[in-house]
Amino acid sequence: MGIFDRFRSPAPPLTPEQLRDQLFDAIAARDEKLLGKLCAAHEEAVLAGFAEWQRVPEAFRTPDKLGWYGSGLIGVAQHFAQVRGRPELLQSMVGTPQSNPLVGWQRALAEVSALMKEHRYAEAVPRLQTTLEQTADLLGTGADAYRPVTHGHLGQCLFQLGDTEAARAPTEQALRLCEAAGDHDGVLAYLGNLYELHRYRGDAGAAADRLDRRCEMLDQLGRGGEAARWRRQAAIVRAGEPLCRVVAEIDDVAWELSELPAARGRVRFLFVRNRIELQPSTDAVASGIAAAERGDLEAALDHFRRAAAADPFNPWPSYHASMALLELRRYGEAVESYRRTEALAPGWYHCRGDRWLAERLAAGDVDHAVFQAVRQLLDGGMAPDQAVALAEATLARCELGEVRLALGDALVKLGRTAEAEAAYRRGAGRHRRARCPDAAAGRAGQRRGRSRRAQAAAARGDRAVGQPGVGGDGDDPAGGRARRELTCGAGGAADVVETCSPEVVKVLPDIRTAVDPDVANRVDAALLYFAREGASSTRGLKTLLPVDEVG
Repeated sequence: MGIFDRFRSPAPPLTPEQLRDQLFDAIAARDEKLLGKLCAAHEEAVLAGFAEWQRVPEAFRTPDKLGWYGSGLIGVAQHFAQVRGRPELLQSMVGTPQSNPLVGWQRALAEVSALMKEHRYAEAVPRLQTTLEQTADLLGTGADAYRPVTHGHLGQCLFQLGDTEAARAPTEQALRLCEAAGDHDGVLAYLGNLYELHRYRGDAGAAADRLDRRCEMLDQLGRGGEAARWRRQAAIVRAGEPLCRVVAEIDDVAWELSELPAARGRVRFLFVRNRIELQPSTDAVASGIAAAERGDLEAALDHFRRAAAADPFNPWPSYHASMALLELRRYGEAVESYRRTEALAPGWYHCRGDRWLAERLAAGDVDHAVFQAVRQLLDGGMAPDQAVALAEATLARCELGEVRLALGDALVKLGRTAEAEAAYRRGAGRHRRARCPDAAAGRAGQRRGRSRRAQAAAARGDRAVGQPGVGGDGDDPAGGRARRELTCGAGGAADVVETCSPEVVKVLPDIRTAVDPDVANRVDAALLYFAREGASSTRGLKTLLPVDEVG
């Protein structure tokens, strides 16, 4: 002590908050000497105030301050246990396995994960909200690991329930926590979730911005190829993503039709919508399909209505409801249902061709027996010779391009390729309005729905298809049926399409701009024929079209 120290006023005592901050600063600076000095001088104050410090003040609950606070709290407890022989502070943070909040947190996440796996999102939401409230004051590495996951799960559940506004805040919080922790995988995951969330909400700018940030991180992680693909998607979203479009997948890499590479490979067509499907809607659609398979079409319609309510943007509910309505002979309602499908996803699978048939049924131009024959032929479960007999019998009553194409399929299987080509040519030619002389008389027992194979494919969401159709009202869209065969033909969803050369596929975008829809329909039928024959260039395509239509 200096000579004048006895005359100085003593320093005022530290408040609990000042003591806490000095201790935590010493730990952050790794100053063991200062930490030991403070703990020795203020042992009783630390022991008395530590329980209160475990409740994190609101001002320190931001990602940039939470780490400092948690590390300081743990550091003080460890110093008292290891240096001063006072383990009670550390024990108060860890507790017994039964009372340890981290163990309870882990258990809660496991329960929520099980609920989410079963798509029980409504039950998971309150469990997650309660867990976040109960663990708000917990700090440390365990809390740092569990908290973003909990927020992320909450955002995902709310999104699947259709509450996109409520889903934003927890998803953004999960992203901030992962960014603060340097968790690159978490950042990528939650940027992707936010992209889909904004995309579903129709906020193209915000969705594209999230993709831009995701691409930047992918570049930093050395994943430039993946970043380039997502940048192309960001540009499409920012420019105005179509409700529904077709892309080509070559060797598991998706390409826009305008960007197909020259290299050969296995080709598969995929529908891409501008929104993901919400799982509760998908589940209700699957239940509707199962009910239709049992023959309970009214129950199926109830499920499809529930599916539409769960996700008003999903085209599958109205699409499948349309076929159930046709089976029930409620043709006018089926037409309107197909129109809703078209509004949600233009060209979705067979909606244009099926709507055309529904309109013919409603007008009395086609009778129900012909409809059932068409369904039986297109389900693809018949033996080839039986399919030829049914197709020829149906064509004798009513000329339909789709039946001609189904006849071609059956003839190919029987090795009668010349006759098959003639059927394809006639089915894809200039179309005539269908007329059935005995429309009022022909009736047959109802079939119960699509074949199990086709229903199962729909439930799985198989989407290997060709270009959406262009046919106008009143024309038999045989080209659309040619595209259907690429999906539902006897060879299966991908078997036929994957034989198709990218050179053949690449001419489609230009031809699709043709004013005459008949040109596009004939292109589709030609693509079908040459895909089946293994054509590898556009020379074969030109045999069915004028040269200037191929380009």
